[in-house]
Amino acid sequence: MAAEPLASGPAPSVSGSLPAGRPVAARVRRGALGADGALAGWAAGIDYLGTETTRSRLIAHAGVLGSIIALLLYVSWRVLFTLPSGGWNLAVALVLVAFELFPVFGLVIRAVTLWNIDCRRPEPVTTAEPGLRSAVFIPTYNEPVEVIAPTIAAACRLEPAHQTWVLDDGDRPWVAELCRDLGARYVRRDEHSHAKAGNMNHALDLMHRETEDGAEPIDVVAVLDCDHVPLPHFLTATLGWFHDERLALVQAPQTYYNSGAFDDDGDTGEQGMFFHVLLPARNHDGAGPFWCGSTSLIRVSALREVGGISTDTIVEDMHTTLNLLRKDWKTAYHHQVLALGLAPATPDQYLLQRRRWGMGSMQVLVRERLWAAKRWLSWRNYYEYLSGTLWWLEGVGTVFAFLIPAIVLVSGAQVSTANPWLFLAVFVVMFTIRLWGSRAMYRLHLHWPTAFALRILRVPVGLSCLFWLLTRRTLQFQVTPKAGANQRARGQAPRVLWGLVAVLAFVAVYALLGLSGLVPWHTTAASTVASGVWLILAGLVLVMGIRRIQAAEFATSRRNAYRVVLRAPVTLGEIPGELVDISVGGAAVRLPKGSLAPSGEIALSLPGGADPVLLQTVRIRSSDGGSEIASLRVRFGDWAAYRSLSLWLFHTPAGAVDGLPDGIPAVALRRDLRRTGRPTLARQYRAEGDGTP
Repeated sequence: MAAEPLASGPAPSVSGSLPAGRPVAARVRRGALGADGALAGWAAGIDYLGTETTRSRLIAHAGVLGSIIALLLYVSWRVLFTLPSGGWNLAVALVLVAFELFPVFGLVIRAVTLWNIDCRRPEPVTTAEPGLRSAVFIPTYNEPVEVIAPTIAAACRLEPAHQTWVLDDGDRPWVAELCRDLGARYVRRDEHSHAKAGNMNHALDLMHRETEDGAEPIDVVAVLDCDHVPLPHFLTATLGWFHDERLALVQAPQTYYNSGAFDDDGDTGEQGMFFHVLLPARNHDGAGPFWCGSTSLIRVSALREVGGISTDTIVEDMHTTLNLLRKDWKTAYHHQVLALGLAPATPDQYLLQRRRWGMGSMQVLVRERLWAAKRWLSWRNYYEYLSGTLWWLEGVGTVFAFLIPAIVLVSGAQVSTANPWLFLAVFVVMFTIRLWGSRAMYRLHLHWPTAFALRILRVPVGLSCLFWLLTRRTLQFQVTPKAGANQRARGQAPRVLWGLVAVLAFVAVYALLGLSGLVPWHTTAASTVASGVWLILAGLVLVMGIRRIQAAEFATSRRNAYRVVLRAPVTLGEIPGELVDISVGGAAVRLPKGSLAPSGEIALSLPGGADPVLLQTVRIRSSDGGSEIASLRVRFGDWAAYRSLSLWLFHTPAGAVDGLPDGIPAVALRRDLRRTGRPTLARQYRAEGDGTP
C-alpha cells in the first residue's frame, strides 16, 4: 500500500449551483444554436427533475391502460371466435394464446409501479459541515489520460470543500504525477484482489486508520467511475440527503456525453429509460434505488456496519445495497444530471458490460436466495430485486418467443378459424396500440429500432446467465474498455443470432412452400397467419438487431477522447481562427491559409477567459475558401493543458459559446442528432420554477 498526501493545487471558486433564470428544461430546444447545432437531450436534466408534466403523466396512464385493454380484447376475441373445436388443435392453439396473453402480467405490474414517478430533493449544502464532510473516490485501472483527466480536474474543483482520492489499481506513475498537478490524492495498493470493490475497500480502510490516528473524519464518500465527469453542483445538490441519519445511499442518473453510442441514440436509450423512468418510480419509503456504482454518495458509517463494499459477487454495487437494506438503512434517488460519462460505444463493449451485470445478478439471486427474501425486504423491494435479477434471463425468453410460433407453425395444428385477412387486421391494430402504449408508459424513452436491436443482443447475455446458473463457475470482474482500439472494425453478430435467423428463415420458407402446395403442409391459411405474423415480427427484429451490431457508426475508434464539434472564435498565438472541434486531447482550428507553421507548439486561447493551452501541431490540411484546418494535440505529460481543456468542456464558462445556455457544458453540443422535436426529458418533466403545464 502507498498513498501520497493531498497536493496543493489550484482551487478557484466555482459555483455549485445553477445560474439563475429560466430552468434549463425551458431553455433547451432543438435549433437553439442555429442550423448547425443542437443540444443533447440530457441537457434538460441539469435542472432537478422533480415533477412530471401533467400532459406526460396523462399520456403515460392512457398508454398503459390502452395496452392492457387492447391485449385483453385481442385475447378475448381469439378465445371466443377463433379457436378450433377441440383435441390436439385446441391444445396447441391454447399454447399460442397463452404466449400472446403473457405480457399482460408485466403491463399490470408496470401500471402500478410507473403510475407516479415524481421525486423530491433536499436543500443545497454549500459548506463542509460536521456530518456531511465528504471525499470523492475515483477508481481507475487502465484508462488513458484523456478519460481520467477530466474527472479528476472537475472533482477537485467541486464545492463544498472536500477531498478527492484517485484509486489507481494500475500502478501508473504518470497518474500519480497527474494527481499532484491537479490537486488530488493518489492512492494505490500492493495487492489487487476483488477489482473495483477491493480497490475502494482498501481506500476505506486507509481512511479509517487515518481517522483513528487523529485525521478529520469523512462522513460521506462520493463515487465516480473514472470516466464520469462531475458537474459543479454534484456535491452541493446531494449532500443534504444525509441530514436523514438512516439514509445510507444516494444514487443519481448516469448520463453519457458520447450520445450516439451503441445503446444511446442521442435523446433516448436503454439507460435513459432506467434512470429517468424506472428509478424515479422507486424514490419513496419501502423502495428506493440500488447503488449503480457511479454518480452516487454513500455514508461511511453505513458501509462499515455492513463490512464494507461486497466482494462476494462481481456486481458489488447491487449486492452492497442488499446488505444495507438488511440492516434497515434507506436509499434515495436524486433525479438530476450530476455527472457525464462514456457509454459503451461498440457492440462488443456493450456485450461485455451487460454480461458482467447479468451474470453478477445471477450470483446475487443465488447467494441471497432472493425468491425467499420477503422476510427482510419490503414488498416493493422484494418485487424490484427479484424481477430485476430475473430480467437478465430475458434473452432466454426471447429465444422461446421466437421458437414457440415456429414450433406451432410446423406442428400442423389448426390454431385459428378466423379469416386470414381479418386476423391480420385485428393483430396489427392490437400490436400498434401496444407499441404506442409501451412507449407512452415509458415516457417516450423507447425508440423502437434501438429497443428491438438491444433486445436481440440480450439473447447471448441471457444464455450466458442461464449457463452460469447451470455451472456456477467462478466469475472474474471485467472492466469495460474506454480507450481507443488499434484499428477500426465493425461489430460481429454472435453466432447464436445467426442460428436463430437460419431457423426462422427455414420455417418461413417452408410455410410459404406449403401454402403454395409445393411441400406437404397440413394446416390452413388462417392457422398459418396466426403463427406466421409472430414469426415475421421475430425475423424483422433479428435483422434490425444484427444490422445495428454491424453498423459502421458503432465500429471501434482509434481515438481515446470524444470530440465535440462546435464553432467558436479562438486564437493560436496571435492568429485569429475558428474552432472546428475540440476534445480533452486536442483541437482542430480553421485558419487563414499559410498562417501557421506545419510543426511546433503554439498557444490556443479559448473564449471565456480560460488560460491559454499549449498544443502541438500534428498536421495541416486544406479547407474550402482559402483556409486550412490545423489539427493540434496536447503533449503527454502537460497536465495543465489537460486540466484547461477538461474544465472548458465540462465546466464551460458562461458566454464561451454563442447560444449555449449558462450552466450547460460544451459537451452537450451535438451536430448528429437523428430525430427532431423537443428532447424527451424537456417534454417529460417540469423543472422546479418552470411554469410548463
